[in-house]
Amino acid sequence: ATLTTGQYLSRHKQVMLKEPLLYYENYWNETYPGLLRDRGYHTGQVGKWQFHKYPREEWDFSTSDEYGWHWREIAGKMIHVTKKNEYDALEFLRKRPKDKPFLLTTAFFAPHCVDGSPEQYYPQNETKKLYNDVNITIPLNGIDMDESWKRLPSFFTEENEARGRWHWRFDEPVKADTMMKNFYRMETEVDKACGNIIEELSRQGVLNKTLIIFTTDNGNMHGEHGLAGKWFPYQESIRVPLVIRDPRMPSKAHGSTNDDFTLNIDLASTIISAAGVEQPARMQGRDISELYLPSKKETLQSNPWRTEFLYEYPARDNPFHIPSSNAVVRKDFKYIEWPEHNVSQLFDLINDQFEENDLINDVKHSRRIAKMKNRLKKLAAAAL
Repeated sequence: ATLTTGQYLSRHKQVMLKEPLLYYENYWNETYPGLLRDRGYHTGQVGKWQFHKYPREEWDFSTSDEYGWHWREIAGKMIHVTKKNEYDALEFLRKRPKDKPFLLTTAFFAPHCVDGSPEQYYPQNETKKLYNDVNITIPLNGIDMDESWKRLPSFFTEENEARGRWHWRFDEPVKADTMMKNFYRMETEVDKACGNIIEELSRQGVLNKTLIIFTTDNGNMHGEHGLAGKWFPYQESIRVPLVIRDPRMPSKAHGSTNDDFTLNIDLASTIISAAGVEQPARMQGRDISELYLPSKKETLQSNPWRTEFLYEYPARDNPFHIPSSNAVVRKDFKYIEWPEHNVSQLFDLINDQFEENDLINDVKHSRRIAKMKNRLKKLAAAAL
């Protein structure tokens, strides 16, 4: 919901997947696919969708919700979900009206696991030998998982969803090695599929007219803090990849990197701006091209890019299963609140990048804590 609306959850209110999609029913024309379709774009959505109660017919082209499986028999043949996502994307590109601009969202399910399955990750046959000779340290930060687990707040118990998934994947060295190699194999498969989609754009002669954004919806903990999965405001969970190929980008910017804070709310703003569409008042993100297009330099000078951001994760069910959390994140410090447990944390991200040393009770930081606590309240209020 956040990706398509460009809004914080506090504003679009779509907390649970199985709730009626009231926001979409009332404001679909304010989402990036709705805005572009209304202006003549041919729109497509393939792969994971997961909003079970919202009609996918709002797209010109859509496929069944490819969610929860890695291998499946379709039309008498076994197919891998990543291949299915790729084939559907290529079908959209090949069958689209050539006289209309187009928008395609390809939502790869991989490398999400098959929930509840003992093996978790099931790569394609041709990648099963990849990384056999690679030595992978679990967790990737090299910190002892048991000691890191013990440093978490006391409400992190064996009942925690991320702790349960840690047992599924990482509580035994051989199992952990197998899990990570299969995970990387599936990421490599997604990379290859992206390459094939880009090759199709090139074959059609539209590659250099097309804005391409590669990103994802969350990070992942691979044993860090004695956890596996997402849901929490720690760095491994909230940092995500973002790669942009923009034909408007000057050649000197090709291959460059930027460590400014870009957020999932920025994607809708970036997409509609590239299409020349004015941003609706309810959207809360910014156009990322301000960071690399010389024509938008004045905008950035008059309205500097953010140096902090609000993180939010809502209350769901059992506060010991997946506790809710809010945070204000800066380059140097992160302040976290766990409202259901009345617990706060403070981390020095410069000197403690893996967030192992909680400074919340350090009197030297009492003034900083008070200021960041107040700032979190203001950011949360502004997100409504």
